[in-house]
Amino acid sequence: MKQALTLAWLAAAVAVAGCATVSSGRFSNPMTFSDTDPTVIEHVARRTLLELRFDTEYPEASKGRLATDSLTGASWFEFWRLDTVGAMQSLESSIHTIRRRATVNISPKDGGAQLSVKVVKERKSAPNTGPHTIAETYNLYSPEDTDLMRQNELAPTDYEWVGMGRDELLEQSILERILANLK
Repeated sequence: MKQALTLAWLAAAVAVAGCATVSSGRFSNPMTFSDTDPTVIEHVARRTLLELRFDTEYPEASKGRLATDSLTGASWFEFWRLDTVGAMQSLESSIHTIRRRATVNISPKDGGAQLSVKVVKERKSAPNTGPHTIAETYNLYSPEDTDLMRQNELAPTDYEWVGMGRDELLEQSILERILANLK
């Protein structure tokens, strides 16, 4: 019985992981629109980013460029959020603090427009914040300690954001949503 349950969990994990990947490059990035006005694409792109809960930076750096503030990725129990694509990305956001920042560039090209989407993913790194020994772990939860005694443990810690490259799955999702909203 225990082996059957373990195999069922393993099969479910493999099935979910297999469904999490979208074929990379399904839409070309940058994408060219031959008959569409760049301002229309910019309006649709802004609306699409807002639907994904991204806030655009104000003031905009230039016309035709939408840059967003960093957005912390949705974890597995935030199923209603659409800014994390796929089960593996959702699992990753549940284990680590992940943030994404999107940039959409729209430029005129040959009587139409060219659209490019770039999403950068970063992971929060907080070194030396956990207990290093079993004794420190025990003291962390010791009932004898008061908040005044643990004041140095409550001090703010230094952390940094480590770049993880581009999030091509979210880029493809944004392109797909922009195309769907243009129709």
